[in-house]
Amino acid sequence: MNSNSNPLSHSSFYNLIGRPIVENYGRYRARIISYKIGPKGDIEKIFISNNGVILYKTASSIYFDNGVVKIVPPVIKKAYKTLDDLQYIFLQVKTLSNILSLDTSKEYVEKYYKIFRERYESYLSNISRLLKELEGRRHYLNKIISEYKEGLFTLQLESQSKNLDDEVYKLCYNELSDEILRLTAELEDVENLISDLSSITNSIGELLDRIWVSISTREEVYNYEEEKV
Repeated sequence: MNSNSNPLSHSSFYNLIGRPIVENYGRYRARIISYKIGPKGDIEKIFISNNGVILYKTASSIYFDNGVVKIVPPVIKKAYKTLDDLQYIFLQVKTLSNILSLDTSKEYVEKYYKIFRERYESYLSNISRLLKELEGRRHYLNKIISEYKEGLFTLQLESQSKNLDDEVYKLCYNELSDEILRLTAELEDVENLISDLSSITNSIGELLDRIWVSISTREEVYNYEEEKV
């Protein structure tokens, strides 16, 4: 289990004060300057300084990526963690399938099949809600990108009409274009997460179904042999 799995604890988070923190899509690089502790002792908010501008972010947006502290939209952080969990479940189920294919007489296969099936099904309702949240985020990003592209069109229109100084036009156009690129990167991230979560969820379900067919077939053969005796 990685450091993104549990609530942030102030007992270790104080070591991060003064450290850099980056926005996941390159909007800014800031510094952690303090945090707020909740009633249960967990971190509720962190305070960051971005070129002298003080901002605060909820703990649900803090993500640790190979030692780098990042700020990500909470729904994307949740999706990262869920995908990690499902990939681990898939590895467990795949291992169980391999064991079953090597020796169908291993009785504990059915025991672990039930454990993994229960674990998988406990995620299903959460995955359904998470996919809806990601779809909502995708809709929001598409809308914002469309709005910003209209802003680019307005700049081009005013520039062609000679209402804007060339330097001002280039400065504003580049800043707006850069933000569109960042929004597009986030949109691609969201779309990949939707695809990966859907794919691995289906893969786990299909693999569990195949394991159950193998177990059921084994039991039928065993019962038939006993009847013959």
